[in-house]
Amino acid sequence: MGGMVTRGMPRSARGGHRGRRYLFVVVIIIVLLVVLDFAARAVGENILAAQIQKQGLPHRPDVTIGGFPFLTQVASRNFQQVSISTTNLPEGPVTITKVDVTANGVRLNSYSSARGTISSLSGTALISFASLGNTLAQQVGPLGSLLNGAGLNLTEAGPHEVKASLNLVVTSGSATWRVSQLSGNRLLVSLVGSSGLPSSLRGSIQSLTVQIPKLPLGLTIGSVSVTPSGVVGDVNGHNVPFGS
Repeated sequence: MGGMVTRGMPRSARGGHRGRRYLFVVVIIIVLLVVLDFAARAVGENILAAQIQKQGLPHRPDVTIGGFPFLTQVASRNFQQVSISTTNLPEGPVTITKVDVTANGVRLNSYSSARGTISSLSGTALISFASLGNTLAQQVGPLGSLLNGAGLNLTEAGPHEVKASLNLVVTSGSATWRVSQLSGNRLLVSLVGSSGLPSSLRGSIQSLTVQIPKLPLGLTIGSVSVTPSGVVGDVNGHNVPFGS
């Protein structure tokens, strides 16, 4: 009898199919781990946002935890970078339109507690022209109600200057203010030019101080500038505790 023919798939082919199955299983495991990582990140962002809110925010901020993978950061209780954003913060006479900060070195005290410390924060705080205009109108005596009702339109006039168009019942005109920072969280708004305004009004808007109370998360203003969106302050903080 001649040699028998072995039926079935060649060994090399069987090995190739087995390798593809292993590869498929590995891919599925990786996908599941990535999905688990993103799900855990979403939960972590929600918990962290709730704890940060307790540091003086009227509502829960938007929190994004950076870095991948997330679960290794949980294991070390140290989050590399966290973005925090919140809007419409009523701070005394001023409503801060938006705060965007990046937190570096966010460390939890323990696995059982959501308390911790933020090593450093840096970002910006925006006061829109509408918010600044309302604040300034409150400080110019009886004319303030007229400015609020009839119109005080602010626009950018330079990196440190604001142009104001004032429309009163009996007159209209314009003014240019220079915005600078005083000690602490205070802004000085100084008149540097005007046109068409009565002397009584020019006197009341000559020099105005905008007091910004203590900012959340221990943030302090480092410098201010005028942009097309409003007055922007560079803010920062160091070794800020959070949670309760």
